[in-house]
Amino acid sequence: MPTQKTLHFTIIFQAFVFMQVFNQINGRKIFEGELNVFAGILANNLFVGIVLLTIVVQIVMVELGGKAVKTYPLGWRENAWCLLLGFLELPWGLAIKFLPVKWFACLDIDDAVPDDGVQALKGVSTLVRSKSKVLRRDSN
Repeated sequence: MPTQKTLHFTIIFQAFVFMQVFNQINGRKIFEGELNVFAGILANNLFVGIVLLTIVVQIVMVELGGKAVKTYPLGWRENAWCLLLGFLELPWGLAIKFLPVKWFACLDIDDAVPDDGVQALKGVSTLVRSKSKVLRRDSN
């Protein structure tokens, strides 16, 4: 018999995957002035197929996975709540597009290896290290 904890984690898992699905849709239009994330969505059959496959596999995993994936089958009400939470990614993505770019001017994604002689990983960790290094130099 599944526990209340299993139901709780299943709802979190389902909502998280639905958020990722809607975030994929948000990720289609990332440039300035591109507000309609649904424009031309049906023109890309591969994208539509991946989104639909993700949804189907997720629902099958939750409904039939049971002990194998440690999920509890959800009813229509729980699935609707998870879908609603996932859907909130769309207005969130739209709101982010209205934030002024100048707020993020301090972030510089530079792939250059820091000059401290340590071979750093590229990405955010390099960005954070390079920014903290600059801040330490400025404070001296």
